[in-house]
Amino acid sequence: MCTLCEKHKESIPHLVFECSNALGIWSWVREIFPISHFSNMDYLLSFIKSDGSPLVKFIKLVVIIFSIWMIWRMRNFSCFQDKIEVSRVILVIKDLTCLVGNSSKASMKNDMLDFHVIKFFSINTRTGKVLRPLLVRWEFPSLGWVKINTDGAAKGYTDLATCGGIFRGSMREFIGAFSTFLEVQIVLVAEFYGVIHAMEKLKIWGLLMFGWNMIMF
Repeated sequence: MCTLCEKHKESIPHLVFECSNALGIWSWVREIFPISHFSNMDYLLSFIKSDGSPLVKFIKLVVIIFSIWMIWRMRNFSCFQDKIEVSRVILVIKDLTCLVGNSSKASMKNDMLDFHVIKFFSINTRTGKVLRPLLVRWEFPSLGWVKINTDGAAKGYTDLATCGGIFRGSMREFIGAFSTFLEVQIVLVAEFYGVIHAMEKLKIWGLLMFGWNMIMF
């Protein structure tokens, strides 16, 4: 009998992938990384090898190793001492990942997934070597175009998020702007919502009906 859930026959596949305690840990991991489920070792390996910067791939490996180790530790504690709450186990995994991640020299990418992961685990940002500087500036759109600049932000992982945008025409004139709170906790999702809300505002203001083209950033 499984010493954790006390409902099913104990085996390695059950203990790691099917037990309710393990499912609680994998559910937490899925909230951090874009993956549908963990059902066997093949899924874990494909998850580790999936696309991502060297730093994110390293963090994936660390999270998986510590998750499996803590599941086994939960099992041993329930046999010989007291049971450990899943919430406490998740905090331990997060702290250990932070410690190991900050000791790594792997580089990250300048994308939202990397920023979300390293911020969640409180890992110091580090980028690859810049080959040459690239100057970036805002330029007004061509005649007949509308430029839309959107952004999304989230304070922490459990707080509310927000998104906003601004619309300007080819003569640099201010056409409109918007901002709204979101009931999401992931920066990447907030960025997407910014684009979605911008498209909705275009329909409301009727800009597309008047023959405006658009460019979004």
